Amino acid sequence: MFRTLIMISLIGFFMTGCMSESISTLETNPVSLTKKEEPAEEFIPKTVKLVALGDSLTKGVGDEANEGGFVGRMTEMLEQQKEIKEVQVENFGVRGFKTTNLQNKLKEEEVTQALKDADMIVMTIGGNDIMNVVRKNIFSLDFEPFREEQINFENRLEDIFTTIRGFNKDAPVIFVGLYNPFKFMLPNLTEIDQIIDEWNITSKQMITRDENGVFVSVDDIFSSDKDQKLLYKDEFHPNESGYTLMADRVYQAITDADITMKFVGRNE
Repeated sequence: MFRTLIMISLIGFFMTGCMSESISTLETNPVSLTKKEEPAEEFIPKTVKLVALGDSLTKGVGDEANEGGFVGRMTEMLEQQKEIKEVQVENFGVRGFKTTNLQNKLKEEEVTQALKDADMIVMTIGGNDIMNVVRKNIFSLDFEPFREEQINFENRLEDIFTTIRGFNKDAPVIFVGLYNPFKFMLPNLTEIDQIIDEWNITSKQMITRDENGVFVSVDDIFSSDKDQKLLYKDEFHPNESGYTLMADRVYQAITDADITMKFVGRNE
């Protein structure tokens, strides 16, 4: 009986020791967790800083829907792209601005800082320069005053572009060309179409010399009589429909140039 009790005690001792060793092993054995891989940098949507410069078209005059003209509509399109989280817009468009006004605007500290931080720059300018020639020569319009002003326009635009590049060498600059704002207001002044073409050619040549410059033609959008419904009641600025078509054209140009891919991997 005594030997039996001893045997039972020994068996219990060894079993307890084995259990303790197992428990100890479980407690000290490290647990390996599989770490979830971080998404690749190119798949992280980026915040894009867009600076808009120029005249009433940049400001969106005539857009009674208050959607920001073509700039606001284009911004919404850009934010639909997977590479872009949001577009932060600083719009410095001013109604009535000519190239001389924009030259002065670029001297303002708020504008210069915005340009330095910009990922993309959009600009419209020149319509009021042409309007100024029309007003001065309304009773004797011919090609000569427009050709003379075109030279001045080209010099001022060159200065504007050089100034912008002085603040920011890399941001794409999207320049939206001119359309004939007098087609319905002054239907007999057919020479304006040729003037617009010449000014647009000058602008395009200048902008596209830069590898990050993009010229967007919009004159054909407003080129026929049936398109008068695309103008605001002043028969000068686009209305909501006109701005929508402009935004489509600008967005398409940005897409064709793969501009949004420049933001992939950009540090915020």
